[in-house]
Amino acid sequence: MSWESIEMVITKKEDILKNMIIIEGATFMRGSSESGDEEPVMEVTLSTFAIDITPVTNQEYKAFIDSGGYENPEFWTEKGWKYKTSLDLKHPNFWLDSHWNKDDSPVTGVSFWEALAYAKFAGKTLPTEAQWEFACKGFDQRKYPWGNEPPTEEYAYYAPDCIAVEGVGLRSSPSVYAHPKNKSYFGCLQMAGNMGEWCLDNASPNYSWDKTGYNPIYITSEEDYHILRGGSGLHGDVYLRCTSRDYYPPTMRDDISGFRCVVNDL
Repeated sequence: MSWESIEMVITKKEDILKNMIIIEGATFMRGSSESGDEEPVMEVTLSTFAIDITPVTNQEYKAFIDSGGYENPEFWTEKGWKYKTSLDLKHPNFWLDSHWNKDDSPVTGVSFWEALAYAKFAGKTLPTEAQWEFACKGFDQRKYPWGNEPPTEEYAYYAPDCIAVEGVGLRSSPSVYAHPKNKSYFGCLQMAGNMGEWCLDNASPNYSWDKTGYNPIYITSEEDYHILRGGSGLHGDVYLRCTSRDYYPPTMRDDISGFRCVVNDL
């Protein structure tokens, strides 16, 4: 490989890593004793990875649409392409709805397959559940991304007691920068509330499947339910905890689903 080619590869990598946080490989305590599906609490070791500072925004996702992402099977898994084609999808659900489509709001109404396709387009992938949790709580076992203070509207956009404060049909999505105090251990923004975030892992009843604790990921089938982390504007405070887990079918395109991406092999 020529020096020019090497420089191009380096430049492309630098471009991909813009607006991402590099998290050095380390061991942390995954899970909690607050819910049975978050047990057993155990040491987990992760390799170095980078993660988006914010959820993917509408403005970022527009680049995927404008580049023909919904017409190019290169970015989709075989099952994802079949799903997209069967519904003749051209853009996310709510894409044309002014409640949800502001440039700096997180893209929503995206299925697991749409999120995964965008990630490949961007030269990234979706985080594993363990990567997401580590990026959220780091080493200090904080309860929420910002620490241990109980959630308020100052910290996150969520639904106290699972009742949307705006009322039915009045919700909209704030900017990914709307809650600057909603900052994780490593500096990621809005890992709680607003939009839940797709992970690569399929749903599991707990962590008993993990026998090694090394770069864990639970995979059964693309078509099985996948983990969605972080809660949303329709979730109560229990879902804002760093360790809280939720799951949905990969076809789900509701106004609670968004995502952020990671880069591995750094």
